[in-house]
Amino acid sequence: MNQDLKLLALLVHKGLCDEASARAALQSGSPGQWLVQHGRCTESQWAEWSRTDGGARPTLARYELGEMLGEGATARVFRATDKTDKRRVALKVLRPELGKDKGKVETFVREAKLLLDLSHPHVVKGLRVAREGDTFYFAMEELPGQCLADALRDRGRLDEETALAITADVADALAGLHARGLVHRDVKPGNVIWSQERGAVLIDLGFATDGGAAQATDTTAGTVHYIAPEQARGSEGLDVRADIYALGATLYHLVTGSLPFDGGSSEDVLRKQVLESLSGERIRALQLSPQVHYFIEKMMAKEREIRFQDPGQLARDVRAWLDAKRAQRELEQADDEASRRPGFRRRRRS
Repeated sequence: MNQDLKLLALLVHKGLCDEASARAALQSGSPGQWLVQHGRCTESQWAEWSRTDGGARPTLARYELGEMLGEGATARVFRATDKTDKRRVALKVLRPELGKDKGKVETFVREAKLLLDLSHPHVVKGLRVAREGDTFYFAMEELPGQCLADALRDRGRLDEETALAITADVADALAGLHARGLVHRDVKPGNVIWSQERGAVLIDLGFATDGGAAQATDTTAGTVHYIAPEQARGSEGLDVRADIYALGATLYHLVTGSLPFDGGSSEDVLRKQVLESLSGERIRALQLSPQVHYFIEKMMAKEREIRFQDPGQLARDVRAWLDAKRAQRELEQADDEASRRPGFRRRRRS
């Protein structure tokens, strides 16, 4: 999508331009000139829209904004440069239309303060939270790598060892949150960045809450395809085991390329989360290892008492299996190399 088309689409979406005018402006070859000549905006308005992507990209004194890295219902994230020290950061900006919503602002600032306070290698580090005019934003470290949702879109699915390594890293992050008495409530591929250098990093704590503090009316916050049955029911007293379930659903998605439960509506998916058993057909069809199947089944057990109870233990169990797998592979490689030498006699294995 070229820049003019993208900008006009944004203007139509925000009600700043009608669809017929946007279409005519685009066909003219010079949208800004057409809109000004036909009285749809002034030259200064068009210049402002172009500079700010129709109001989506703020102009800030301290930060020079680059490309938009992603957006959600409440905020957009931009690559940015801090003008004071030239540091590259990821800048999360509250949508301007939400700036007067006290509840949204409080939730946004609370997430920023959590990230400022936390220090964990698998949770993104917050750097600064501020307000400039009507714009609320906070700066985070810029991470290497790719969002897992994008990786799934590009690659279809991940190999099981990479997916399990990611699972262990995110489980470590959840253990860090659990130590602070927090439940994340929205573990999913879209909230994890992964790279070889850093491993997996949780990047969004927008729904995090004190364990057991969420009321029945807000426990279903999160993404329906990944939330635990007790979360789907709106039960009070959520704990870290709900996050372990969501991490299991994420692992399922990573290794199969499919959602564990899908449906025609959110209500349909929530019903399946509560009532239907997880099918192993996709796992068997892809010939995934029995151990991966075991991890998924245990993490996604309907009864939370059957799941892994501690994310730290989950991380240790996953890494122990990965270490054993690597050791076995190295032993086989060593045998293969030795077998090529003259006079080699293959050892017996018990």
